[in-house]
Amino acid sequence: MLRLAIPLLYMFGPRLLPPIFRFLRLVWRLTFDKRVPIFLRMLVPLAVIYVVSPYDFLNDRLPIVGRFDDLIIMGLAGLLLTKLAPKHVIDELTGSSLKGDRPEDKDPSKVVDGSARIVDDDE
Repeated sequence: MLRLAIPLLYMFGPRLLPPIFRFLRLVWRLTFDKRVPIFLRMLVPLAVIYVVSPYDFLNDRLPIVGRFDDLIIMGLAGLLLTKLAPKHVIDELTGSSLKGDRPEDKDPSKVVDGSARIVDDDE
């Protein structure tokens, strides 16, 4: 098993590890951010409690799912936290603000600020 895992880690590690670390950092920051609802912030600590507790929903004797249920629960907790958290909080924490098609978003120095009034020619 290790003879296969180590070359795979060397081959896919540089490509897979940075997004995984960014995701874990986002989950960590969302867990402690007060703008996220409390029931969402409690998902990860409850999943950690489930992982360290000796009791499992699925017995470890089940072939595949029983061994990986702790990993599945942690993954689901992180996924639910990132998908259900407010979008503006995630954008702020990841540093990606969505820019629109407005000219002031693209180049604010080329925008002229002004005012307008309606002139009625019939009078």
